[in-house]
Amino acid sequence: MSSLSGHWKRSTVYMMLSGIKNCAITFGKSAGLGAILTGLHLSLSTGALASPPPPVVDDCSALRVMDFSRIGGGDAATKIMKGELQGSVTLSDKDIKQVSRRAQVMGAPFSKDNATLPENCYVEGYVNPHIKFKLRLPAPEAWNGRFLLTACDGFCGKAPDDAPIAGMSRGYAAMSTDGGHWGEHPFDAIWAKDNVQARIDFAYRTNHVLLMAAKAIIKEYYGEEQAYSYMTGCSKGGHAGVMSAQRYPDDYDGIIARDPTINYTKVNLLRCGDTAKAVYDDEGNILLDASKTPLIQRAVMEYCDPKDGLKDGMISDARTCDFDPILITCGQPGVGPNCLTETEAQALRDLYSPLLDEHGNEIYGGQAYGSEMAWPAWALPVDNTEKIYAWKAYTEYLKYMAYRKSPMPNYDYKDFDYNRDKAGLEDMSHVFDADNPNLEGLAKSGNKLMVLHGWADPAVPATASIEWYERVLRTMGGRENVVDYARMFLLPGNHHCDGGVGPDTFDALALLVDWVENGKAPSELMTTKVYEGEVERSRPVYPYPLVAKYKGRGSIDEAKNFKPHDPTK
Repeated sequence: MSSLSGHWKRSTVYMMLSGIKNCAITFGKSAGLGAILTGLHLSLSTGALASPPPPVVDDCSALRVMDFSRIGGGDAATKIMKGELQGSVTLSDKDIKQVSRRAQVMGAPFSKDNATLPENCYVEGYVNPHIKFKLRLPAPEAWNGRFLLTACDGFCGKAPDDAPIAGMSRGYAAMSTDGGHWGEHPFDAIWAKDNVQARIDFAYRTNHVLLMAAKAIIKEYYGEEQAYSYMTGCSKGGHAGVMSAQRYPDDYDGIIARDPTINYTKVNLLRCGDTAKAVYDDEGNILLDASKTPLIQRAVMEYCDPKDGLKDGMISDARTCDFDPILITCGQPGVGPNCLTETEAQALRDLYSPLLDEHGNEIYGGQAYGSEMAWPAWALPVDNTEKIYAWKAYTEYLKYMAYRKSPMPNYDYKDFDYNRDKAGLEDMSHVFDADNPNLEGLAKSGNKLMVLHGWADPAVPATASIEWYERVLRTMGGRENVVDYARMFLLPGNHHCDGGVGPDTFDALALLVDWVENGKAPSELMTTKVYEGEVERSRPVYPYPLVAKYKGRGSIDEAKNFKPHDPTK
C-alpha cells in the first residue's frame, strides 16, 4: 500500500484507486460535525457555526479503497467504510458541554478554548468480524504523533462520537469503538446469546486488534506510525485497560483504567444482583425508593464525615464508616417524622452489607458509604415504571453472558444463587474477569498503568480495586517494585466515572504521558471541583496507600494545605 503522507495534494494514484478519471475529488459544503454526532443528539448545524465550513479537497477518501485485510496476518482484517475530510467547525455551548463531560470521564479535560475544531480526516470502519470504530486524524501539522483509544463502557454496543473529538482536540489520532457488537447502551446483552466469539471480542480482543488497525491506517495517512499509543476508559472501559495490561502488556505505552470492573463476573452477578435483591421483593415490589436518598445521605455524612479526621463534606475512606440505619429508623429515640420504616431500614442494611460465602467470608463488598447521592436510578428506583440500572445489568448478564450456553430467555433471576451456582460460571469467568494479579508482562514491557477509583462509586466499590491492587503488590514483590509501572489513586467523594461532592476534574492523561515519555512517575494527581467555569475547591490525591492529610491551617478547599500521609505507618 502506498503512503498518503502527501495527502494535501491530489494524487494520480489516489484518483486511479478511486476509479475516477480526469477529475479531482471535491466535496461540497461539509455537513460539519452534525452528521457525525447524530447519535449524541448534538445541536450542531450551519446556524451553530461561526461560518459554514468551506468546500475541501483531500485524499482522505483514498483510505476507503485501500486493502487493510492482511493486518496482523489477517487476524485484524479491517474494512474502511468512510473516509472524508471534515472542515473546521465551531461547537455550540450544548456540544461543548457534551464533549467536556466525555473528556472529564477520560481524565483529559476539554477546554472551551478548543471549541473550534480543526480540519481532520474522519474515518469509520470495522475489524473482523464486527468491531466497529470511529477515528479522527488531525492534519499532519496538528498531529502530536500519538494515538488514543477510548474503550467503551457498560455493555458497549455503540462507538461514541464525542470521545474522538475530546482526544483530537489535544492533537491525538483518536478512536472510539462499539466493543464488537451493536446493542442498546448501557445494558443490552442479547448480542451475547450463545455467541462466545462476540463475548471474547467484548472482553479483551477488541482493543488489541484495534491498535493493529490504527497503526496501519495512521501509517498510510501520515507516512509513519504513531510514536506512542494510549488507552483510557471508565467502568468496562477501565476493565479493558487492566485486561490489556494483563493479556497484551506490550500493546499500549500508557493506560488509564478508571473505576474498573476488574472482576467482571462479581460486579454484575454480586454487586448488581445484590443491589437489585435489596430494593425489590420476590414479586418485584419496591422496598426502598429514591425519595429517601436525601435523608440517608445527610445522616451518613453527619455520622461519618468527621471519622477521617476532617469534616469537609466527603468521606475520604469509606472503610472508616460504620453507620447503622437504626439511627434513622422510625420509632427509635431521637428520630423525627422524616425516617425509614423497618422494611426500608432492612433494605438499606442489605445495600451496605457485603456478600458472604457459606463460611461467612466476604466475597464482594456492599455499597460504599458516601455514594448515596448517586443511587437514584442506579441502585434505588425513582418510580414503578423503570427498573434500576443494577437490575438490568444483573439480569442481562445472567441470561446472556454468564454461562457458555445461555439459559432460556424466561430464566428467572431469583433462581440464581452464587454459592450454589458458581462452578457453572467458571468457563465465562476466564473470558471476562481481569483480576489476575500477575503483571510480569507489564513490568517487562516498560509500559505504564494508572488505576483511578472513586470512593463514592455506587456501581463498583473502590474496595474491589484495592483488594486486587494489594494482591498485585504481594505477587509482584512489593510496592517498591510495582510503583515503577502501576499506580493507583483513590478519589474521595467521586461517583462512578464522573460527578460527586469531591473534586472530580483532573488531567490524568498529561501525567501519564509525562510518565511514559519522560520517565516522571506521578507523585500526585491534582483534582479540582469546577462549577460554571470556576474552581470551587482543589485537593491532591496521592498514589495508594498515601492519603492527603490536612496540615491544620488554611482553607480545606485549597490543595496547598494538604500533604501526603502513609496511614500504614
